[in-house]
Amino acid sequence: MSVAAPPPLNLAKSPPLDLPMRHFAAAAVAFWIFAAAFALGTNRFLGFDFEAKWVLGLVHLLTLGWITMTIFGAICQLSPVLWETPLAWPQAARWAWWAFMLGLSGFVGELWTGGDRYWIPAVLLVVAIGAYLACFARTMIIAPRLDWTARHLAVSISFLAAVITLGLMLAWDRQRGVLFRDPRGALIAHIHLALVGWVSLTIVGVSYRLVSMFALAHVDSKTPGRLALALALAGLVGLALDGLFFGRRLLPLWACLLAAAYAAYAWQMRRIFSARNRRIDPALAHTLLALAGGAAWVALGLGLAFGLLPDDTNVLAAYVYAALVGWATPFILGQVHKIVPFLVWLHLFGNRPWTAKSPPPKMTELASEKLAWAEFSAMAPAVALGIAGFLKESEPLLRAGALFLLAAATFHAVNTGLSLSFLYREGAWNKANESR
Repeated sequence: MSVAAPPPLNLAKSPPLDLPMRHFAAAAVAFWIFAAAFALGTNRFLGFDFEAKWVLGLVHLLTLGWITMTIFGAICQLSPVLWETPLAWPQAARWAWWAFMLGLSGFVGELWTGGDRYWIPAVLLVVAIGAYLACFARTMIIAPRLDWTARHLAVSISFLAAVITLGLMLAWDRQRGVLFRDPRGALIAHIHLALVGWVSLTIVGVSYRLVSMFALAHVDSKTPGRLALALALAGLVGLALDGLFFGRRLLPLWACLLAAAYAAYAWQMRRIFSARNRRIDPALAHTLLALAGGAAWVALGLGLAFGLLPDDTNVLAAYVYAALVGWATPFILGQVHKIVPFLVWLHLFGNRPWTAKSPPPKMTELASEKLAWAEFSAMAPAVALGIAGFLKESEPLLRAGALFLLAAATFHAVNTGLSLSFLYREGAWNKANESR
């Protein structure tokens, strides 16, 4: 293992600033709405089933509005940066953003109002996601090379295509019951294709590049990471096929493969953190919290697969909460804390001449590190209290976790707004839109 500076990013072919920023801004709003609704309606989450449309609406607001929207924004920015080619069809990505927002609003709105035609806006969501996938796939095809991160993203967007296809089928079949012999098995396949295939493989692939860059660490050996990818693919494909077609007979086997995949990934991340040449800042602290949340998610999954935990709605809710709030959300918060100020600084000051009398602000001044640490301090108890609240079926614990989560979402929204405010102060937002 050798330690060196991470490879520099080629930013010459980055997309217009408004493209990633509209995703990050919308995602911050969706995260705050989810956290506020969770805090106000905590009691609805205990003992719910999958007929609870209000809860289902919030879960999709979190998975699509917060997590997927953020990932799309990051890929719009990172794909040309990492793969040294402009993003294919950026105008299509802008239209996809509008279609995604309308589809998500209609889908969640239908669920919250008790409507039965939520599959109609779901079609719009599928069209929007299909447009994103076409942009990303075309960018990969024309790229001169695909790095290790790109290979993970290629796999993860393939799983996203499976997620939206299966999700649309489930939405249509919900009132009909003609497509799936085992609806619960199909739902398990849908959830894990989303949580593992789309969200987790994207996070894993991006973390190898971004965490190394933010930690100023480079690790030559990718053996644990390659093992993690192979084990994750075997476990996920086996679990999905088992749930869809074979009656969920081998869930313990698939759970063990996925747990082994996470252990290999954690070992790769340990090497990166051991090689770091930078103190633990909020971004790296959030990453460590995400790794702890991921370990809790894996432990709950093993407990469910082997029958050590009861297969009831509250334990399943703890399992999903650990994945979405304990694993995915802290990782996203940590990376966005770095990405948004960096992009704003680069747009405003990266190509402007400056004299000694008027130096540009430091990149760290475009966001508040104190707010980022406050965000982390709220997220840590939000993860622990939320999982404990579900497992113990305790509304006070769950409400406390929800309030901490709302505080973290508020800090994140304020910090994102602080960075974006520099664009308005300089009039750069309008210039970004005019440059389209």
